[in-house]
Amino acid sequence: MKHGWLLLAGGFWLVMNLLLWRSEYGAGVSGNPLPVEKVLSRILETPDPSELDIYLGNEKKGSCRWMVVQVGEEGMVAAEKDREGDVDLEAAEMAGLIQDIHAYAISLDGQLQWEDQPRRIRFMIQLDLSSDRQWVSLDGKVGMAGTWVHIHARRGEETFAIELDEEDAQTARIEWSFDELRDPETALAKLTSLSGLPSVAVSMILGSVKSLPNMKVVDRPSDPSPEAGFAAWKAASDWLNVAHSRMRVYRMDGPYGEDLPFKVTINRAGEILLVELPRGLRLRNQGVLEL
Repeated sequence: MKHGWLLLAGGFWLVMNLLLWRSEYGAGVSGNPLPVEKVLSRILETPDPSELDIYLGNEKKGSCRWMVVQVGEEGMVAAEKDREGDVDLEAAEMAGLIQDIHAYAISLDGQLQWEDQPRRIRFMIQLDLSSDRQWVSLDGKVGMAGTWVHIHARRGEETFAIELDEEDAQTARIEWSFDELRDPETALAKLTSLSGLPSVAVSMILGSVKSLPNMKVVDRPSDPSPEAGFAAWKAASDWLNVAHSRMRVYRMDGPYGEDLPFKVTINRAGEILLVELPRGLRLRNQGVLEL
């Protein structure tokens, strides 16, 4: 009888391990489907930044640094704020994860270098999310010393603005409502009236925008909740070949298929390994992928 119980316990242990192995490793290349929320949580709650190289096709065009900071209650992040009250991302990163998350601050800071351009183009973007992962605001700037283009978007006010900041010149600002941005002709007409561009130039820009393949204006969903926003996305666990070994990864695919590809691959710690975007644009974590 004693040996029977031992055999039964051993058989149960073996079956459970086989089922666990099959669930984790038995899906092959296509991977096992996962809740999108699980992958999002890994991305947003990792303390590790991702150092990424920017490729257009097979040519390296620059590099960038992706980092997410979890922001807690006001008293919990006081040491991570500068004198203006803005979150100091590097200090917050060193402080570690916040247990009671009230918001997320996502930063993307990098540079681009074109063959015919001796000066590097810098870009800095910060996206703020609420605790339920709704985007709240977007701020960024792109340019080089002496010439900067600033962008600002506010969800609550439903506005998007562009500012041109040049040395020895007055800052120019153009602001659109979200409704105006849904119609390219209306948006460009406002740009014409406020920027002084000739109508011929605007007509050429509009024609170029309309002729771009894969160019789509995505309608805002009637239900703006995060679950509705990612309802059409897909996520799965998968394998990624790195050097002479295989790495277990998570993948997320956007809802627009090959017409507007958007794919993100992360490791199980939440570090970004690869981002595939339209028109051959890719972000690669060379530090991991070329081990």
